[in-house]
Amino acid sequence: MTRAEIRVGLVGLAIATAIVAGLLVAHGGDITALVAFGEASPEITAHAEDVLDRSVATRVDLGHDGRFFFLQSLDPLDLEPEEHAALLDRPVYRGQRMLYPMLAGAGGVAPAALVPWTMVLVNLAALAFGTLGTAALARRLGGSEWWGLAFVLNLGMIFEFDIGGAGIVAFAAAIWGTLALENGRVRAAAAWFVAAVLAREVMLLYVGGICLLRLVRTRRIPWSLGGLPALAVGIWAVYLRLRLDEGSGADEVQEIGLPFAGMWDAVPDWVEEPFHLVVIGALIAMMVVLVVRAVRYPCYLGWGSIGFVLLGTLLTRQVWWRFFDISRALAPIITAYVIVSFVVARRLDDGSGSSDVGEGPVGVDESSPGQVGLR
Repeated sequence: MTRAEIRVGLVGLAIATAIVAGLLVAHGGDITALVAFGEASPEITAHAEDVLDRSVATRVDLGHDGRFFFLQSLDPLDLEPEEHAALLDRPVYRGQRMLYPMLAGAGGVAPAALVPWTMVLVNLAALAFGTLGTAALARRLGGSEWWGLAFVLNLGMIFEFDIGGAGIVAFAAAIWGTLALENGRVRAAAAWFVAAVLAREVMLLYVGGICLLRLVRTRRIPWSLGGLPALAVGIWAVYLRLRLDEGSGADEVQEIGLPFAGMWDAVPDWVEEPFHLVVIGALIAMMVVLVVRAVRYPCYLGWGSIGFVLLGTLLTRQVWWRFFDISRALAPIITAYVIVSFVVARRLDDGSGSSDVGEGPVGVDESSPGQVGLR
């Protein structure tokens, strides 16, 4: 890691800290406001006030994801599911995303009074760490490390921070996995991808896109790269269902539907709110352009993020109707669009690289140990 990359990471930390300060000021200085408890979720709010032994700040309506991660952080291993997990609206669906509450709850030993703080600190660190990783990745792909700010300034990441979500940890881990793979460190990449999918299970789509490009490049099935993350998700899924006794959890998934149906159903909502229309229209344009450029300028970040383009076509109206929600759900697309368009494409259009970008220091092909060649 170079000094310049570390400098960008520190700038990312400063920006993330400013976001925390701004949110705290906006919410009256109460750290529990960043957990996103809701006025219309009285059972969870009352439970939080009971375990914290004080009142908590609430938002209008139901609140948001952070209130569920707070419950999970109190018992991330679901050792006493009747005490905390019983209050989750969809226990299996929520419980699958275990890494963020595991970190925030320190495996379940963190005092309840500290959990609102640790939730914020984990995401603060993830924003800075993700920025550092993106800076190193941009540099590895032939651009300036300052493009690493495409992580912390990603609108989806900022909104995810505001509601105490797990997407920042998931994407930061995916970025570091991508960087490890571009540097030829396959085992390290697999470990990072395990962390990414345990933070947010839909990161399997990201891993799937990367494995597809790996297959194209090496002509070998990347068993460990894709198999270990899938195995980790499967093991946790079995454990979770045994602990919660909630069935398969398939009926809890409300966000997936027929292709493009959710987008179409949300159009009337966008028309009523022109700002939503502009932002979501820009996101859709990024989706289309990213697919074209990722195919033309192949790199692992681009191909991994194509999985989120596929996800976007399947998301329902409840995700698409507001830019606040859809930008969080498809956040990897935003950062990938910036890096692929302004780092990878620019480098190759300038004639300073081949059509296959990155992967291994000085062109080392890990699929053929001991052989060195240009890609």
